[in-house]
Amino acid sequence: MAREEFNVATIDSAEGSFSAQQWSSYLDGGARDRENAGKRFARRTEGCGFSALCVGLLIAIVFAIVLLCVGFIVVYENEGQVVATVDLFTEDLPPEQAVWFDSNLAELRNAFRVVEENKKRAKNVILFVALDSAVPSFGDYPRPIWESFPHLALLRPTTMVERTARASFSPTSMFCGIETGWHTIGFDSAVKPWDTCVSTPNSSSTHHHHHHQAASILQWAQTVGRRTGVITNGEIVQPFPAALYAHAANASWLHDSPDMLLCPDVRSQLLRGPVGKKLNVIAGKLTCPDEFCREAFEAEWENERLVEGTSYKVVNELSDLLDPTLHDAEYSLGLYDQSALAESTAFRDLVVGALNVLESPEGFVLVAIADPSDAQVVVPREIDSAVRATLKKLSGALDDSLIVVVRSDVRDGDAGFATVHAIGPMSHLLHRVHNETFLAHFISYAARIGRFRDADLTNLILQIV
Repeated sequence: MAREEFNVATIDSAEGSFSAQQWSSYLDGGARDRENAGKRFARRTEGCGFSALCVGLLIAIVFAIVLLCVGFIVVYENEGQVVATVDLFTEDLPPEQAVWFDSNLAELRNAFRVVEENKKRAKNVILFVALDSAVPSFGDYPRPIWESFPHLALLRPTTMVERTARASFSPTSMFCGIETGWHTIGFDSAVKPWDTCVSTPNSSSTHHHHHHQAASILQWAQTVGRRTGVITNGEIVQPFPAALYAHAANASWLHDSPDMLLCPDVRSQLLRGPVGKKLNVIAGKLTCPDEFCREAFEAEWENERLVEGTSYKVVNELSDLLDPTLHDAEYSLGLYDQSALAESTAFRDLVVGALNVLESPEGFVLVAIADPSDAQVVVPREIDSAVRATLKKLSGALDDSLIVVVRSDVRDGDAGFATVHAIGPMSHLLHRVHNETFLAHFISYAARIGRFRDADLTNLILQIV
């Protein structure tokens, strides 16, 4: 039967590509070789000493071996990857079968090319979160861009929704890296949703709450001077975005609380909280019982910027997000109604507008949340459009930018896991089934924020190795 050649980039000689068993065998073999080499060297030193002739002979032998190795079936590509030629049987297949063989040969080539690991510090981090997202019908083309990302893992939820048997992803767990109680925001498991505010600021209960606040990836980023942003095509004060900047013992305290002084609601924390007021980009929907809630929020937010003397822009139309002048603003606020956010390009425009403000020499962390509560706007096609726009906009800085897409299809049945697709610095650390709390610590390490913020020496060593 006829054969044809199929060239693939092999990974046998790539550092870090061996399996555990192969590494064990390799290291054991290396130890034996070093021991034997020592014995051989001892014998040689007795026979020919350190004469110039002996040294020259050894160099010639080594050089000849190197030439022979280079002359084998492998060749080195420009990228430094090894290419092997594999015989492939040629068969006449009907077009309906040939198209799948051709496409999957391309997949094999791409799989072999995922060899080198980007161990740089992630200057920029863009995290897309689309939980409970609608499932595309089979046969939809093109495939979403994140399916071509080189690294993939699964996140396991650990929070059980009360009175149901279904596991649910916790925003505090994902963004703060800790396990938390049900129906709380930004606190660890010591704080319960039935805990109430007390009347005296110095009470032990108030101290108890403050002590158990959990820092998020955005708070970590702000601590080291990165720009930060949170955007969503849903409510900006709902638990998922709120876990990035607020702390509420009860997740229902979105627009008010039992005591606004001791336990401020989520909306107030977005406006005046230590993390919320430092957010460079805020965009989403804001609806609350007050008739002029949005106007009052915008006015106070704008006044804060004026007092600080910082440059800013209040964006009232989604089309304004594409305004080039946003590059000159340090802060941007966009509050919209549902009709505007239901547009097919809304999510992409939110992302592009945020990047216009966030791109800076110091780097940034952006969290873009596709709201799971509104089925008509959360579809993979729109998320895909936003991810593609991000890749295009950051095309000159992709080597320093970590892009992560977290998705689950809970409404399609099993809610067991969420998929995590990643590309960029340290994305290879996503490699198996992880607890949902791993996401925050992974981003923290990749970006050198949080407890890893002083790991400059580690970062340098990783880039050299």
